Amino acid sequence: MSSFTEAEAAAIRRMFEEHAEPSAMTRARGRIFGIAHNVRARACVRAIARWAPHSWFRVILQVYVHAWLAHGRLPNLLRPRRYMDKVQWRKLFELEPVFAILSDKMAARDFIAACIGAGRQAPLLWAGNDPDAIPFDQLMPPYVLKSSHASGHTIIVPEGEAVDRDAIRATARGWLAHCHGTAMCEPAYINVPRLIMVERCITATDGTPPVEPRVFVFDGRAEVIQTTVHGADGHLRTASFHSRDWRQLPIRLVSRPDPIPPPRPPRLAEMIEIAERLGADLSHCRVDFFDCGDRLVVGEVTLYCWSGMTPFHDPAQDLALGARWTIRRPGWRALRAVALGRWEIRPPQAFRVPGEGADPNACIRPAG
Repeated sequence: MSSFTEAEAAAIRRMFEEHAEPSAMTRARGRIFGIAHNVRARACVRAIARWAPHSWFRVILQVYVHAWLAHGRLPNLLRPRRYMDKVQWRKLFELEPVFAILSDKMAARDFIAACIGAGRQAPLLWAGNDPDAIPFDQLMPPYVLKSSHASGHTIIVPEGEAVDRDAIRATARGWLAHCHGTAMCEPAYINVPRLIMVERCITATDGTPPVEPRVFVFDGRAEVIQTTVHGADGHLRTASFHSRDWRQLPIRLVSRPDPIPPPRPPRLAEMIEIAERLGADLSHCRVDFFDCGDRLVVGEVTLYCWSGMTPFHDPAQDLALGARWTIRRPGWRALRAVALGRWEIRPPQAFRVPGEGADPNACIRPAG
């Protein structure tokens, strides 16, 4: 499928003219959700869990509450068309065992190495489940601490700054006590072994934070590239969206993109090849990179992009991006999942990496 043009986006906008541009209130809901996951959502989820003990009923209601708070509307779960609705559908009804491998940051390292070869990820310095055992005396900054079982658990320890070991250990204990999978309705994380990981901090050739491209792969083909950069405040922000041939796309999330789009990456072809190899057997995934100038480093393979909670500035772009993701018989698969199974993903005992070019002898096993 070719990348959509301005004219195609306008046509989609006309087709779905009933979907007006989100109001300021809707965008505010999205920002509130993204900042804190908010007290209101937590209270609703606790009430749902108390009055709806059956896991399917509880989790479907939880997804509806989250989506309403983020977008000001309820998702279409039986015939999803928007990209964000399809993420919600996946969270509920696509319960593939391999998702537990890809969501486990330790096991995913082996998966990525088996697919594209060793040495393409940040060096692992330490991993364990006891924050008191973190070997600070042996770790030379800069490095990054993260959890193996969640998204957003990150502490960067820069070079030349004092390390507050007690604060880091306290934060790490909070990570280990937190179940990201149940909090965000992302089942692939629930049974992942909970570990603290320390990786070498990735920098560009000049020592600055690298550009972080994110490649959206649909049915094994890279279609959209989101470029994220570090702002003056140190936080990541979206600079632009491009097609695979580096044509700027009219996609905008809540934040405004850079007025001057970033230049074409010199390693764009290599980036696309790696992303397509990692996403070869998935209907959709996002492959995150660090572009260091002289090399590409793979960050992770994301299955629940933005957890389906980040609103698009224009609903037509939500529909256009969703049109790229083919989910076959979503209503039937949803009903079948509810009727025949539990809402859970159990990590496989072992998983052999498929796809052309993969190591035929590689067998991935979850940690723990």
